[in-house]
Formats: sequence, structure tokens, C-alpha cells
Amino acid sequence: MKGIRREVEALEYSQAELVRRIKNKDMVAYEHMINTYTKMIYYLAYNILSAAHPKEDIEECVADVFLDAWIKIAEFDETKANFRTWLLILTKYKALAYRRQNKKNNIVNIEDIEIKDDIDIEKQFFLRKDQEQVMKIINSFQKTDRELFVRRFLMGEKISDLARAFNLSRAAVDNRLLRGRKIIKESLQYE
Repeated sequence: MKGIRREVEALEYSQAELVRRIKNKDMVAYEHMINTYTKMIYYLAYNILSAAHPKEDIEECVADVFLDAWIKIAEFDETKANFRTWLLILTKYKALAYRRQNKKNNIVNIEDIEIKDDIDIEKQFFLRKDQEQVMKIINSFQKTDRELFVRRFLMGEKISDLARAFNLSRAAVDNRLLRGRKIIKESLQYE
């Protein structure tokens, strides 16, 4: 296994090469995929599951995403999405499945819940509603702006990296993000 890890660390794959090698069941490429995308996938799974799931469930979800990618790689179509976006979509659906499963298995006795402060519960409720509304607004953005927002604010990518990835100037990325934040702010004020 140490030999594979050293080999993985030394390699850089293009998207097409990585996909081709995973389709050929190349374990080095699989390890490279895990090393490259774990942080991104964990972050998205955490954002979807953190309120109701322990860390172990989030880690299991991430592992399941990579297993799904390995098994379903033949379904990946480069003409419809890039590999990174495809992994994020797999993550979203896997995390939502975990969340649904938790709701089915998580029957809580109301008497077991200790309410410390009504204001905290109310504040949490409105924060959750705001998050859902913000996600609806972001999903209404044009594809490039939506991806910029997700990658900057959900994935924590640097603006310089985004500018390079989208072949835009840093000022163009800043302007798109500023315009998006303004739309979100205005939409939340009117509701």
C-alpha cells in the first residue's frame, strides 16, 4: 500500500486520463481520486449532514461516494459534466439519502429532549430557513455564477484559483460574486 501511496503522490492526471484509468479499474488512479477530492466531498457531505449526523456517518458517506464513483464510472459522461461536478452530484445524492435514512430511523421521544433556551431554538429555525432560501437563490443563478458561488463559499476555493479555472480575471470573479451576494441579500430582505 505504501508503494501505491508514493506512486499516487507523484502523479498528476488530466480529467480524461483519470476517468479512463478508473474505468480500467486502476487502483493508483482510484487512490489519486480519493487524495484529490476527499476534502471537497467531505465539506459538501458535512454541510448537508452536520446537523443530524455524527462525524462517523459523514466519513462513511464520503467513503460511499468514492465507492459509487468506482462502481458507476461507466455512467460518467464528459459531454454533460466535468468529473469534479459529477463527484459533487454523487455526494449530494448520497448525503441526502443518508439524511432521509436518518429521519426514518431517528424517532425521538419528546420527553428526552432538554430545552435550554427557546430563543436558541427559534434562532436555529430561522437560520435553517435562511440557508434553504439562500440555496434556492444560488440554484437560480446562471451555471457559471452558480458554480463560482458553490466553489467559493461552500468549498472555500481561493478567488485566484477560480479565476484560473474559469479563465476569468480576478476582477470578473469578484464582480460576479459581489453581484450574487447582492441578489441574495435583496431576496432575503423582501421575504
